[in-house]
Amino acid sequence: MNRIMIAAMASVILASCTGTDRLAFHRMTEIELLAYNETVEVPDWVYCFDEVRTGSFIRKRYCLTLLEILAALEDNSHALGVVNYGARNRYTPGYNQGSGFD
Repeated sequence: MNRIMIAAMASVILASCTGTDRLAFHRMTEIELLAYNETVEVPDWVYCFDEVRTGSFIRKRYCLTLLEILAALEDNSHALGVVNYGARNRYTPGYNQGSGFD
């Protein structure tokens, strides 16, 4: 009987250790998010926003850290630069090297 209890306790402890580190931010209220953001550094602040897709009344809530938002912004701006100026062109938005206007 003791072995069963020890095995059960060990499996509960092991299961709690292998959980994800990410909290369920999309389920938090605004006050809970503000309280969380006060406990972490600025790059780890969490921002949530609702998205309503066209033709649907179902809202989806996305929550991202400031670093994740900045990384997505950088990826999107790079993709737009490639579309606008081509991958092989020397011009990059914000950094114009060898443009011929020297």
